[in-house]
Amino acid sequence: MSQHSTTPAAKSSRFGGLSGRSIAGIVIGILVLLFIVVNRHETRVSFIVVSAETALWIALALAAAGGFVAGFLIGRRRYRS
Repeated sequence: MSQHSTTPAAKSSRFGGLSGRSIAGIVIGILVLLFIVVNRHETRVSFIVVSAETALWIALALAAAGGFVAGFLIGRRRYRS
């Protein structure tokens, strides 16, 4: 007989049972936040017909938030029962 247990508790990773997908999401989130923090200078931002002078980190944060919301709404359908 094998001495290794195959119970779910025995298969948990050293990251507290987080899946690879969760770990990848956390890493990507940290990289996006780091990118936003590093890019703090002023820049001109144009969107459709509106143009404004603003801090680049604000534009990046808004783009990241929009991407998060879009990804959440698109991915939500896939996992519905």
